[in-house]
Amino acid sequence: MVDCRVFIVFFLIQFAVFPAIAQSDFSTHISYESLLAKAKEQDKLMFFVVHQRSAQFSPYDRLTVSKKTKDFLREAFVSGIVRVAQDDFNHPLSKTYHLPTPIYLFTDKDGYPLLRYNKQIKQEDTLLKLIDSAKTIAAGETMGKLIQQYKKGFRNQSLLRKLLKQYYIFDQYTNQQVLNDYLSGLTVQELNNFETVVFLLRCGPSYDSPTYQLAYTNRKMVDSLYATLPLPTRKEINGRIQRQTFREALDKKNFALAQNLGNRVANTWQSHHLRGNMARSYYPMKYLQFSRDTVLYCSYARNYYNTYFYRLDQDSLAKLDYANNKNVPIARRGFVLDSLENLRFQNWLDKQRPRYVKVQVDRLNYGANQLLSYGKDDPETLFDGIRWMRKSIALLPDRGQSHYILAKLLYQVGFYAEAEAAQRRAVELYKPQRHYYKRMQDVWKQMVNRSWDGI
Repeated sequence: MVDCRVFIVFFLIQFAVFPAIAQSDFSTHISYESLLAKAKEQDKLMFFVVHQRSAQFSPYDRLTVSKKTKDFLREAFVSGIVRVAQDDFNHPLSKTYHLPTPIYLFTDKDGYPLLRYNKQIKQEDTLLKLIDSAKTIAAGETMGKLIQQYKKGFRNQSLLRKLLKQYYIFDQYTNQQVLNDYLSGLTVQELNNFETVVFLLRCGPSYDSPTYQLAYTNRKMVDSLYATLPLPTRKEINGRIQRQTFREALDKKNFALAQNLGNRVANTWQSHHLRGNMARSYYPMKYLQFSRDTVLYCSYARNYYNTYFYRLDQDSLAKLDYANNKNVPIARRGFVLDSLENLRFQNWLDKQRPRYVKVQVDRLNYGANQLLSYGKDDPETLFDGIRWMRKSIALLPDRGQSHYILAKLLYQVGFYAEAEAAQRRAVELYKPQRHYYKRMQDVWKQMVNRSWDGI
């Protein structure tokens, strides 16, 4: 005879555990496919954070949420945290959004956005306001509803313009077919209208698209446009066009388009040859990375990071940046500034140097990590990464990530004692970050036991 207390315990476990499993926790990592499936199954909206950081990243470290708010969120939304690998350019969210920073998204059950929030949510009140706004927006004319009409064959200019605005508002990659459909309905007079051309360029046409080519038929207007619009707006337009073009190059598997993009961006830096050369090299290199052309990518990456972040004196780059921003004709005069200009530059550099150092360290760390991923069986390639990391640590000695990457590289080439020492230093520096500290300890123990698998 079974003790009835067993049934009581089993019932309590059922009550406590199974509802928690069934519920969608907004602070738990989940795959995007699972999130979509749950939303459709439960006929609910979605709320999630999408990011490209490590698996230990948590966007809610500073947020305390009451049970009432959790229940409110759970009632209306399927939620979670979605991590997208940096090199997974075929992920549905990578094909929809540019993801340099984490994004908070409220969407319909099909994944079409209702509300986007780019800052970290630190207060419960902010979350409640966003929830309320998303529910209100869902009842109106949403992107998902517009796309449903488009798929049914509606092509009137009003609908197309609304849909294009949605791509722009949510900073999504624009569907180039929608843009072409809108363009085909414009008259010659409209194409000569200042506001129309601005709208077309803001939509983010790729360089090889009919929209971009037609927008530039009236070159005088485009030149006037760029002379008239504020600098932040011009940068925003150029950024969208460049991102869209790179996305098109990946989708079409068109390396020539990536090279064309690099050349076009380089031409925008006519007064700053160094930034131009960096752009010219960058886009073909990133294309090869995402296309997983290991041999060519390693060759391009070694040249890029060696030239612009290992060998290059960042003070020299800063001087060129300063001259370019101040319209000083430094290109014709070499690196020589007159005494007054040089004094101004030195005062400027004292404030800006930490930023240049951080960028240099970030790039060296990223480049070295990439060599480890793509060239782990080539000692010559790995030794490049080791040199980069030693310089990175010399610039910023107390960054745990730098010591961790150096340890991985040293271990991979068989320098086990040096790898253990570097990883031990990484453990010390990661101690305040509980999400990473245990992971760093585990890696160190595995290196000591010679059991680390390189992941």
